[in-house]
Amino acid sequence: GLRIKGKNGTNDAYAIMQVAKDKFSTSVAEKSVAPVWKEEAAFDLPLFHPSNAERCTLQVCVMHRALVGPDKMLGQATINLLELQDDKSRNKT
Repeated sequence: GLRIKGKNGTNDAYAIMQVAKDKFSTSVAEKSVAPVWKEEAAFDLPLFHPSNAERCTLQVCVMHRALVGPDKMLGQATINLLELQDDKSRNKT
């Protein structure tokens, strides 16, 4: 689960997804311990090739919106899209 950074044992969480310089931020899921976002993001991807490593990496960072001061990081993940492309057993949507 996510670290709790907000008052009353909850977070005001949002996610930032990034591929190279392209970014997408979700809306804020207020007072949540296990946020779910039903939002879509689209990124332009090049042909998958190891020389395009930066463009083939999806970075996800989940943040807590702070009312005062900087927002706080709750968790992060890096997903290698080349590995997903090579995994024929997965459904891709």
